Amino acid sequence: MSVRSLLTLLTFAVPGAVGQIGFYGSITTYPKAGDAAPNITFTNMLNAPGSASWSDSDLSGQLTVLAFLPNTSQNLEPVTLWNKLVEQFAGSPVQFVWITGEKESTLLPWVAQHRIKGWVFYDPDGRTGRSYGLEQPTTVLIGSDRRILGFYQSPLPDEGLVHAALEGRITTVHPDKATLKAFLENRQVVLDAESPRMPRPNDHRPSFPPSYTLHVAPSQSESRANSSSNDYRSLQGYTLKELITEIFNVNSIRMDLPPALDLDKRFDVALVLPESEDREQMNRRFQQGLLDYFHLTASRETRSVDVYVVTAPHPKLPAVSPSLHSGMGSSGASSVFFEMEGSPDETFATLRPVSINTLKNIDMDGTVDKFCHTLEGVVDRPVVNETNLHGKFQFQLQTPSDAKGGFLERLSDQLGIVILPSQGVVEMLVFRPR
Repeated sequence: MSVRSLLTLLTFAVPGAVGQIGFYGSITTYPKAGDAAPNITFTNMLNAPGSASWSDSDLSGQLTVLAFLPNTSQNLEPVTLWNKLVEQFAGSPVQFVWITGEKESTLLPWVAQHRIKGWVFYDPDGRTGRSYGLEQPTTVLIGSDRRILGFYQSPLPDEGLVHAALEGRITTVHPDKATLKAFLENRQVVLDAESPRMPRPNDHRPSFPPSYTLHVAPSQSESRANSSSNDYRSLQGYTLKELITEIFNVNSIRMDLPPALDLDKRFDVALVLPESEDREQMNRRFQQGLLDYFHLTASRETRSVDVYVVTAPHPKLPAVSPSLHSGMGSSGASSVFFEMEGSPDETFATLRPVSINTLKNIDMDGTVDKFCHTLEGVVDRPVVNETNLHGKFQFQLQTPSDAKGGFLERLSDQLGIVILPSQGVVEMLVFRPR
């Protein structure tokens, strides 16, 4: 049994009103999971499997993976990944449909040199995107009964998502404490029941009158939310440790908190300012407000502690291609996955620090510092970066069922990263009662 820890970073930047105008124009209808899938509208078919022709009835009888990528010619790497995915599922009851609306002057010469496999339709007016209620590029999964299975907040699907859809493991219901064990045992994958919306002004703005007062209250929900603009920020459903991690940018393994504090209690914390401020100043107000509410002082101290030291004597890390995310209409959300052995009775948000040897899989992009910081949020020691590597990389480590060797051995073999336990001097954030 494995537990997957999903750390999602969401930023809602709301510079101005967007109404119901999305990437594909004005949206008037929002189909939901379970609704019949609208027809696909296009002006030109750029590719078809074999000599097939398309009809509306083709949306029935098999799984359909419907992907929208407007700026196709700027995204060679996603096209390559898409083609590999189509090849991988050849012979399976699934069809792959790519819809683009890029200008013909750049699209057609590029497509002539770079084949996109599966169905490829040209929809310059974005009519199909509007019919599916898409305000931004999104992957839509459609079942063999032509009912929408759900919406995936990325322009491209991945292998695991397609397998889950073929095996009937897709759900639109997020697990809670009562259902988490069954959710993990059944290896379910959560999709959105509706297409993701572009942020509107005041979507997540708390109703407090503007002031410089930090509002702290016990949370009424177990779910977490993190939203902000240039004049407010709201964190809902956070424990004290999670609040400190978010506001002070320090992992819990580097915190020293008074044991008398109730670390499992959850809070809603919000700041609504009279005028705009930058994030650094807003964070300082949050920090002081938390210290005042919990009657604490905070200081930074260096201590000699047990650590994990990360080196890369022979790195094998693929660099992140700038083209991978360019022109893809990113929503500003990024996800980092660490999968580990553990009890499914623990919730994602309250996983206790674990030994590094219990980790299995990694899937994330970013700098080595980000990798170390994120890893440190899961394991039982601070993580120290001594790789001297700069730039952004792909950290992808998969553990097949017949894998030999432990996590650290596979990490070294596959990515060239060596992690060893050691003693080190690290900075700790120490909190004490006033």
